[in-house]
Amino acid sequence: MPRIYDGDWFLHDHDENLGRTVWGRNNGDGTTTFRTDYRVDPTVEINKAQRNLAQDNWKGDYHQIASIPLNVYYDQLHQATRQDDQNFISKWLNDSENQAWRTKKGRV
Repeated sequence: MPRIYDGDWFLHDHDENLGRTVWGRNNGDGTTTFRTDYRVDPTVEINKAQRNLAQDNWKGDYHQIASIPLNVYYDQLHQATRQDDQNFISKWLNDSENQAWRTKKGRV
């Protein structure tokens, strides 16, 4: 079966159910680098719908404020969570660049 290429990257694995595609690239020195891409459009659309339906008040004990894919969490928030850095987490969640992951309007 012929390989599928995207530039220097070749398709290594694809899982439609997980929305995950793994690409490999031969580095020329006998090593291979792998990159994993995740489909996030469904999460972004669900978050937007939840954000639009969410009540504006913050009364009560529990509010889901975000839904973040694990790859984004581990890349952006995992260390802050391990260090209990609530200021960093709040700042990250309140940043307009991360609005796609928010499920509730307002500030954390």
